[in-house]
This record gives sequence, structure tokens and C-alpha cells, in this order.
Amino acid sequence: MKKKVLATACLMSLAVSQAAFADDYVTGDSRYAAPDFQEQKQEREAGVIKDKSKKKKQAESAEPMPITLWSDSATYDQGSGDFFAEGNVKIVQGDETILTTRAEGNMKTGDVWLKQGGTLREPDTTMNGEWVHYNFNSKTGEIKQIDGKGAKDYFKAPHATIYPDKIVVDEGGQTTRCPAVEHDPCLLITAKTFEIYPKEKMVARDVKVYAKGKHIYSRDLWVNRLDGESENRIMPRIGYDGSDNGMYAKLQVDYNLGPKTDFYADLAYYSKAGYKPMYGINHDERNFNIKFQDGWDEEDDEWIRKERDIGLYYKNHRLIDNLPLTYSAYITHGLWRNEKSSIKSWHTEYAAYLNHDRIYLFNSKNTFLDLTVGKKWVTESYTDETKSTMMYYATLGQKLAPKWDTWVGYYREDIISNLYDYGQPDMGRELRNGLSFKLDDKNTFTIVNRYDLGKHSNYETNYRWTHRFCCWAIEFEYEQNHESNKNNTFRVRYNLLNW
Repeated sequence: MKKKVLATACLMSLAVSQAAFADDYVTGDSRYAAPDFQEQKQEREAGVIKDKSKKKKQAESAEPMPITLWSDSATYDQGSGDFFAEGNVKIVQGDETILTTRAEGNMKTGDVWLKQGGTLREPDTTMNGEWVHYNFNSKTGEIKQIDGKGAKDYFKAPHATIYPDKIVVDEGGQTTRCPAVEHDPCLLITAKTFEIYPKEKMVARDVKVYAKGKHIYSRDLWVNRLDGESENRIMPRIGYDGSDNGMYAKLQVDYNLGPKTDFYADLAYYSKAGYKPMYGINHDERNFNIKFQDGWDEEDDEWIRKERDIGLYYKNHRLIDNLPLTYSAYITHGLWRNEKSSIKSWHTEYAAYLNHDRIYLFNSKNTFLDLTVGKKWVTESYTDETKSTMMYYATLGQKLAPKWDTWVGYYREDIISNLYDYGQPDMGRELRNGLSFKLDDKNTFTIVNRYDLGKHSNYETNYRWTHRFCCWAIEFEYEQNHESNKNNTFRVRYNLLNW
């Protein structure tokens, strides 16, 4: 029945999630991040890629799924194909459902009209329309006066046109993730047009952003991925990033260059570190993405100027069907300059990872083990040498109670570049343990301790308190360094929570 285009596309579900390619492991502490206690990212990513390939083949060869109609009364003309149903009308195909009080159409042409409106439902999606026309043969249609809710989004629009591969909201529309009823949404986004490609991306034009009913700023274009394969932020981020960098304000700007290619600019200004932008072009394919970057990156207060940096990232894939292993890889090459030392070097880095699906212990999903093994190579033109290291990551997670989570991780990775701390481990062998307590729906406290197994001493302890507002979150972080030559660091982040 292909209502998935109808319902999923109309979500305008500007889903924001972390990128999940191999570049998650390239820089920063993301490779040591707290485990996801809900699901395993590697399995999900590999499954998505596999499903896309399967569904495409199935769509090319499989017959349409049967459509079942229930109603209090119905008539059907076998000659013309016309049908009419009223009362409690329910039309079902697979896990998709249409509910209405009156439906009419033609089984031969594939046309269905809901002239008195109706509700379209699929998992995690409910959409209402005051008037609907859809043709199941051509996969085209029209909806008037739309409102509904997706997994995270509340949306409204006066009109939308359905095409086989996308839906166009062409008379203006709005979306929010704020559940507020008694006051204006914390954040509301309107646009003159939305082009939504189901589970791929959303392109909005003539965008206006409102906070608590007040117009904050506008932008000509906003491109947001709906497949979880990139991170876009519609609002600026502000905070305090320690004594070295100071206060900061960040804004991400995107421009669509083609169906699979986007230009982006991460505009960041720090009161002490200064203006540190990053510009890039990202080309995304089903199995891999290519990224070109030019600008600044930072880790542990070390700023790296990347020039003409290009990377190929092979996405997480299932190694063999029915085998609980996935693999990913990447290669990057660019001219790097260390801001402190002024050393310049053509930096080439490539790595491959093998991930085991999450292992659940003791017949319970409350206890699990995540395992990753990999190898990384780095070549520096400055020293004219190539070094490599094996990488071993193991994280054991335990849900102690509905509000308590704890985990312990072992990480083994050698330092293979003496020119930059960026992208290098803080120690060769690390034991990291964490404890998280969710006091209520608004407050979460987390403590993470890092232990240097090589020196047999504590390296760092991190204390974090996150307070959720309706759609915003403020985070206070205190980083206690146990080594005498390092200062303690205090950070504050004030960000949109749901975007």
C-alpha cells in the first residue's frame, strides 16, 4: 500500500543522532564513551545498510502486499472497481493502518479518497489529515490540513503533495519536539517548503526559528539527515570550555549541493582561543561516505589546523550473515598544523575495526559486554615514518536499577604520533569505570574514573550533572586531573536536548 511514504515522510522527523561511521573512533573520547544501555549502535548501523539492499531487491521483485478493509458497511462494483465504505473504516496493509469514518475509491485505478479526513498509523507514527487522496499504483497523492506526531516530532502543515520518492510540504509548515501544551514551544521551526525523503533527509527552505514564541533567527536553507548518519544542529550552542578556550558560541550551517552531497560550516568562536571554524563537504553513499575538511579541530585543548583533509569512511557492515561480527574502516589524508608547536605535516591515517554484537550475560539484558578489535596506521611526512598499533576496546555494562547504571571499560592502544596529541590515546592501557544516577526525569549525575594501568595510578576523574528543561539541557562538568602537571578543568554546556 506504500503508506510508509505517506506516514513516514510526513513525520518531518528532523532526527538528530550521532554519526556512526568509523570516524567515531578517529578523535576524542568518543571511542571510550559510556555504553548505550538501550541498544548497540554497530548492530543497528549494519542492519540498516543490509535492510536497504534487501528492501530494494524485494521492491523490484515482490508483489504488493494484500490490502484488507473492515467497515460497518461497504459496497463494491466488480465491473468498474468503485468501492465505498463507511462507519468504523479500517484499511490495513502490513503494519500500516488507515482509520476513517468514510472512504471511497477504485480498486482498479488504485485511487482512495478520505474526503472527511482520517488517521494514518504505522509504528511510532500517527498522522491526521482533514482530506486525503492517495493512489497506490502511482504512489502519488495529496493531503490537506496535516497534524500528527512521530517518534520525537509534533508537526502541522496545511498541504502536502506525495511523490514516489518524497513528500513536499509546499504551503508552509511547522515542526517541534517540545511537548508543551500550556505555553509556546521551547523551539519551533517553520519553513516555506519542506522536501522530505523518507528515512534519508529533509530539505527546508526559508526557515525561521522561534524560541518561546519569539523569532530568533532565519536561514535560507536547512538540510537535516533522517537516517542517523550525520549530526546537524538548528540552534547555536553556548557554554564555557575551560580556562584555555573560555566561553564559546557555535553554529552549524548546511547547504545542499546535490542528492547525496552537502556543504557544511561549523562556526565556532571562543573568547580565548578565538575564531575556530571548520568547513567541509560530505558525500554520502549507502556503503561509505567521503568527507573533505578545511579548518580547526580540538582535543584536550590542543588545536589542529587541518588543510585539504580528505577522508573515506566505510560504514559498519555485517561480516557474514548470521555471524555476530561487523566491520568498518577509514582512511584520511591532509596537511595538519599544530597551533602550539607550529609543526606542519602531511598526516595519513587509516584503520579497520571488527566489532562483536553486544553479548548479553546471565540471560538478562541488564548485563552486557561490547567488544572491538582494530588496527591503526599513521604516516607523518615531517618524520617520514609510519607507525601502527593494535586497538582493543572492551566495555562491561550493568543496569543496577531503573535509575542506576554502571560500566567498566578496558582500552589498549599505543601512541603512534609524537607530533600531535589529537586523535591519540592519553595512555597505552586504560581502565575506565563509570556510575550514572538518574535522580528524576530532569536530573542525571555521572562519575567516570580513568586509571592508568601502565603507571598504576589514577589519571582523571570526571563529575557531570545534567539538568533537563522542557527541550533544553544544561550540563556542568568538572574534570579532576590526578597528575601534578595538569590543571583541573570546569566546563558548562547549554544545548538543545532534542535537536
